[in-house]
Amino acid sequence: MLGASAISFILTGGALILTLAVGALISYPDIAIISLLISTISVTLIVGVAGYPISYTTWLAIDLIMRPLDAVELANTSKQQ
Repeated sequence: MLGASAISFILTGGALILTLAVGALISYPDIAIISLLISTISVTLIVGVAGYPISYTTWLAIDLIMRPLDAVELANTSKQQ
């Protein structure tokens, strides 16, 4: 669970920084704080909520690559099916 949370945190933080940077660059001379704040919060909430299942699945795949199933686990999964 910690790995999935870390991946979700990295994705959400990246989206936050990217949205903040793009918004600041677009409105550079007179930075519109309210619209920048609204767009940044919106993107962060959307990516945080929608990205968690993706980060959880990604972490499960990484965990399976790091710790492959052994023969006993493979035998148990074939018996259950």
